[in-house]
Amino acid sequence: MALDPIWKQQLTLVTYGNEYLTQNLSFTRWVNHAIFNQHAFNFRDLIRQHLLAQHFQVWLEGIKKQGTTRLTLHSSSVLNDEKNPNANVELLPITHFIVSHEQNKKTAWIFGKELAEWYTADNDYEAPKTQCSPIRQEIFWRFDLNSKYFKRIDQDLVQPNWDDIQAFTENELFDTQFAQGFQEPNNKSLPYYGIRAADQLLDDGSLKLSLLPTDYQADYAHETLNRLDALSQFLEDKIQHPYDENEQTLSPDVQMNLRHFSQKLDDLTAKFVTKVANHYKSARLTPKEIVSPFEPQVNESRSAFSAKPQTEHKYAKTSVFTLIFITLLICLAAYYFGL
Repeated sequence: MALDPIWKQQLTLVTYGNEYLTQNLSFTRWVNHAIFNQHAFNFRDLIRQHLLAQHFQVWLEGIKKQGTTRLTLHSSSVLNDEKNPNANVELLPITHFIVSHEQNKKTAWIFGKELAEWYTADNDYEAPKTQCSPIRQEIFWRFDLNSKYFKRIDQDLVQPNWDDIQAFTENELFDTQFAQGFQEPNNKSLPYYGIRAADQLLDDGSLKLSLLPTDYQADYAHETLNRLDALSQFLEDKIQHPYDENEQTLSPDVQMNLRHFSQKLDDLTAKFVTKVANHYKSARLTPKEIVSPFEPQVNESRSAFSAKPQTEHKYAKTSVFTLIFITLLICLAAYYFGL
């Protein structure tokens, strides 16, 4: 499935939501987060279909009172075999879903839309544009997970090896022929805001905050999210304008391969987002030790000079035994001849 940009709001709800649940992070610090601009969320129960909360602040306050201690993000493929228990709600093919964790309970929060009983067409009803809201309105539906899913959910909670992830993404994405000509983004060392540069000059009272709380050092996560965004834009431009450096149209096979690679980028980005959402506090690489080229290399020097002393020692040892042997011969000869 295509990677819906709604993952940015999901990621923010998980990361900042966890800080509220565990550190009692004040909503005044992030309720006006710019990533939620033009988005409105309701929270409903999938079985009874009644409204639980009309805003994510009310939702977080409610699940905290009920004993929720953590939020996590997971691939929707985990629930592929699950049957929708409510035929009046269509669950949407969004790449991720959120899970809230209580002591012995896990609850899924899945995007979906209510179906109108009197509207039977397959396509969504399109109201006149003047009657449409520019705000994206989505509903999170609460669904209590069966214990058979607990193991698969917990697999996403195993601490990832960020060094291995970095090596894999470089090899599979940035070092490929499809990324030739890609320029590293100027903002890659900055926090990841998840919004376009043109939208970062805010004058509407919203707060320009990164999608990950900056209380933690997660430089690798911020940098990689910025790079993945830039690579996605690079590929989108290339697909929309399929010309090479000589302004020649790319062959149909090349264009198809670009689209396939773009899908691969979406897939790996979705997996990376899951890792970041659940482990943002540890998202950094192991520092690499840089050896000064001006200092002597102890190990190399030792190996370079070790051969000669050993050889000389070998020759010296041989000479000593030879001298002793000759001396014994002289003594024996002297004794034999009476000298």
